Amino acid sequence: MGENAKPVKKILIICTGNSCRSIMAEGYLAKRLKDIDASDTLVLSAGTYASNGARPTDEAIQVMKEHGIDVSGYVASKLSKIHIDNADIILVMEPHHKETVLNMSPDAEGKTYLLRSFSSERKHRNNSIKDPIGKPIEFYREVFGIIKDSMEGFLEWLQK
Repeated sequence: MGENAKPVKKILIICTGNSCRSIMAEGYLAKRLKDIDASDTLVLSAGTYASNGARPTDEAIQVMKEHGIDVSGYVASKLSKIHIDNADIILVMEPHHKETVLNMSPDAEGKTYLLRSFSSERKHRNNSIKDPIGKPIEFYREVFGIIKDSMEGFLEWLQK
């Protein structure tokens, strides 16, 4: 690493199964970071109840494809203390995900945020991003819209 090299930022995105929300958020954020040439940032995702190696849902793959993002090769990863300790910033979909993170690693309090807290819709900033698993693709599209809006707010915050 050169003298002027910036340290890699690691952003961890967490949901329950790591097959829908966190995968869509990871795919979108990775694309946006590439767009703004933030190659010093690594994005990973995990699930509090994920099955290691599980594939994204067909609906998540389809919705992301509609936005020019291929997540078909992603595989689920079960959340571990190592994930948490290695992350610089942790984004969660629901308050119980944050609770799980803090139960595993209490030191993560200051770096763990509800993703929707970055939403442009102030009235929704304390809300969860609902799990689309088992729901129609239209619901996945709605959830992705919330993720995208929240992630844009997160990117603005990150750049400050």
